[in-house]
Amino acid sequence: MSERHPLFDNAKFAAVALVVCAHTWMPLLERDRTLAAAVLTVAAFSMPVFVTLCGYFSRPRPGRPQVDGARLVAGLAVPYLVFQVLYNLVPMALERRLAPIHLLEPRWLTWFLLSLLIWRLTVPLWTALRYPLPVAVAVAAGFGAVNAFPPELALGRTLGFLPWFVLGLVLTPDRFALLRRPAVRRAAPAVLAAVFAVVWWAVPGLLDPGWLEYTESAGQLRVGYPLWLAVRVGLAALALVAGAAFLAVLPEGPTRFTALGAASLYVYLLHGFPLKLLQASGVYRAGVLHHWYTALPLLGAFALGLAVVLALPPVVRLFAPVVQPRLGRLLAEPARVHRQA
Repeated sequence: MSERHPLFDNAKFAAVALVVCAHTWMPLLERDRTLAAAVLTVAAFSMPVFVTLCGYFSRPRPGRPQVDGARLVAGLAVPYLVFQVLYNLVPMALERRLAPIHLLEPRWLTWFLLSLLIWRLTVPLWTALRYPLPVAVAVAAGFGAVNAFPPELALGRTLGFLPWFVLGLVLTPDRFALLRRPAVRRAAPAVLAAVFAVVWWAVPGLLDPGWLEYTESAGQLRVGYPLWLAVRVGLAALALVAGAAFLAVLPEGPTRFTALGAASLYVYLLHGFPLKLLQASGVYRAGVLHHWYTALPLLGAFALGLAVVLALPPVVRLFAPVVQPRLGRLLAEPARVHRQA
């Protein structure tokens, strides 16, 4: 299976669209158990799948350095600073207050840019190891024993999602091909339904966002480390199974949404602003959103429509200067950067 196969663009857009859905449903998390189960099921595997795909496309390739400094600066470091400032200013404007901006404490969605920057900087380390995935899992497991991580650099999420990034690094196209087998594709919907049932049963214990957002250690969640580790292993297993089933049900060939997969980072970074405005508008207090059978489809349709709009070419061209800035003479010549790498 080629790396340019449409399946991967389908997966990138579908995964980021589900992230938007989860963020749109999240304010209603404690309102209804079925709604909470839907939110937590999507949250359990959508971000791990997205991070795994980022790892897969970060694999070293012939003719390209393992760490491309120019791409990291223009594609991650500068956008992080821009969106870090914006995601601090927007809440201040909505709440009409002033507060200090801490550039190293990621604000809401910006943690992903900072974490991805750190993961990509460490690619040579993981590719040099004989068993990178077990080492990454051990690092993530050890994070739970720490009393608390400082908010700087999003260390909790960076270490928590690290195994998923490394999983993407070690995956090969033939592994993805296994998910296209007819028997696997037929079983995938039942697998997703089973994962939803397990999450529905576990909902009362998972309502603390720290479990699925990978932000808190055992001490911060006020549980013993053995229990923290057991829950983490269980959630990772669910995410792995659900993520595989999710990829299995996706169409393999080109669709009307395939081209939108290339703009997945735009969708991720930009969707927070409309959601902040939606929350400030008071829409979530509407009576029609008090039941899962109305809240899920109505807000889900809004989220999917928002994801499509943010990935359209005119929107991409409009926001390209902040999401993918052209730094021109601020960067070294490509050949020089490659030699230094």
